[in-house]
Amino acid sequence: MAIPLKTTLLSVRLERTREVLRELLRSVRNALPILIGVAGPIAVASLALLAWAGVPPMKAVTLPWREGVAVWTAQAVLAAWPLWALRRRLLPDAWCVQLRCLPLAARALWASDLAVSAAVLAPLAAVYAVSVGVFAFHRPAWWAQAMPGALVSLAASWIASCTLGAAALAWQRRGVAVRASRAMRARAPEVLLAARPGQFAALVWWPAWRDALTPGARPLVAGVVAAIALAVAWTQGCWPVVPGAAWAFMFAALAIGLTERLQRTMESHLAALAPWLASLPASGAWRWRARASICAPMVAAGAAAVLLVLVSRPWRGPPLVAFALGLVATPVALTAVPSSNREVHVGLWAVCAGLLTALGSELWN
Repeated sequence: MAIPLKTTLLSVRLERTREVLRELLRSVRNALPILIGVAGPIAVASLALLAWAGVPPMKAVTLPWREGVAVWTAQAVLAAWPLWALRRRLLPDAWCVQLRCLPLAARALWASDLAVSAAVLAPLAAVYAVSVGVFAFHRPAWWAQAMPGALVSLAASWIASCTLGAAALAWQRRGVAVRASRAMRARAPEVLLAARPGQFAALVWWPAWRDALTPGARPLVAGVVAAIALAVAWTQGCWPVVPGAAWAFMFAALAIGLTERLQRTMESHLAALAPWLASLPASGAWRWRARASICAPMVAAGAAAVLLVLVSRPWRGPPLVAFALGLVATPVALTAVPSSNREVHVGLWAVCAGLLTALGSELWN
């Protein structure tokens, strides 16, 4: 007698989420000694950073409504970014096709997206709880006056982040049909032969632009735009409540993260093509172009940040020169080490982010 399966969509999605989170934990397990060694001397500062994580949504209720809405929205969008970054691992294309074939209600799909989003952002809720506990213990004047509204604003920010994360997963579910139709769209042989792209374009650019790589060209452009937006908010002093070192750290962390993620993608892509490339009588010029393309996002965002510093408030020369050199040297150092060497990469990430943060906090008098 066959036993009916009682597996629900929600349990399957949450199990997949646990697998993805376990993979992320395993990827950083070998780097934990380096992280502890780097963060050990600044343990107090690390705890203070956790307490500051919940400040923007709580502080937003004390600001004028335009500034408050901008700060609150920026925090909610930034907190939802992990769901956007992990959407293809949480919902692979094969899963999206299968979900479209099953007789599932839209409400059930949305509920599963929200549950996955809440599970991924559960550590953020814990960090927010730590922030509330620290401020409840110290009770600064602004927090005591705005305490009920601040707590509501913090909770609403986390709920908004979960909703945005669920929207990213829903976009991943619904976009698979569009991506499949684009991939299957046939082109005439004479058109393909007439194009004849160069080696770099054929091997690197077009696969990235057509989202054959993860991340593709469009997400990388969005990441660079986000880094430039952080640089604008930092250099123009849009929110004085956020210290300059925090802006510098967010900018450096995002730029280095884009570089490291692109390097891993590029190396795995070229490793799969290595046997085929070895049999071609072609020059290796595309290799240094591929390496330069890995450095391009951080260099572009860094150039924009340096230009914004030059046209903003009076700046200090030596820290700015060192900051500009660090923005160029960091991707070069990262690409000099294979991404498979996770320990060295994490160490470089921590050291470079710390140096850029220290230099960025000294750009102005």
